[in-house]
Formats: sequence, structure tokens, C-alpha cells
Amino acid sequence: MLRIPPLLLLCLLAPATLLASPAPGPTFSRDVLPILSDHCFQCHGPDPKNGRKGDLRLDDETDAKRTRKGHHVVMGGNAEASELMRRLL
Repeated sequence: MLRIPPLLLLCLLAPATLLASPAPGPTFSRDVLPILSDHCFQCHGPDPKNGRKGDLRLDDETDAKRTRKGHHVVMGGNAEASELMRRLL
């Protein structure tokens, strides 16, 4: 009779979701960029011909996170310190 070690049996029968690593935290390109694309890029996107407002590009993470007039438009990991969140709320 073939004996299968219990750990191997568990691995074979367990759902893939139990074996998968935990979901990573939010990322700019995966979670934030699509929202900005749908709602903000008309005025703050990559096309300067549309009369980009406030010299602010929200499609570029580096530009979105740079300090302007002493304020962080987007402060990664600290929404309360982000000027963008203050203005949206």
C-alpha cells in the first residue's frame, strides 16, 4: 500500500488560495494610476496641449510625489500629508 506523507497530501488537496502568498500592498501603477487616468488626466495628464493645470502631471509618479510650494501633492504611505487628498476631501 502506498503511504503519502500528510504534508504532501495537504499540499495536493489544499486550495491554491491557501498556499498563495498574501496580496501585496497598494502600488501606484496598479491601484492609483487607473483612478487618476479616469478622473484627472484630462487636466493633469501626459498631453501638454490640453493646457495642463498647475504644471502638475499625475501620470508620472515622480512628478506627482515631488514637493510644490512646501506641499506634497502625493505622499506615499501617508494620505493625510497629501495635498491631493486634502483637496479631494
